[in-house]
Amino acid sequence: MSEQKKDSKPNAIARLSSAGIQMAIVIGGGAWGGSALDEHYQNEKPIWTIVCSLAGIAIGLYLVLKDVMKISKENDKTD
Repeated sequence: MSEQKKDSKPNAIARLSSAGIQMAIVIGGGAWGGSALDEHYQNEKPIWTIVCSLAGIAIGLYLVLKDVMKISKENDKTD
């Protein structure tokens, strides 16, 4: 295995770990924001919490998939 391939694997793992943390923060922020909106508008059902949490999940997945595709392209160039 070449030196470049050895170095790229830990880098990819670190980047995906940070992407997971980023996704958790985005989802948590969406849930917190939705909860604040539900409290502000005094909704009987947590409509805003659900909507903002789902939006956070969608945004988080988009960010992670974007990072995975970028890492995949970089690995293809080194092969």
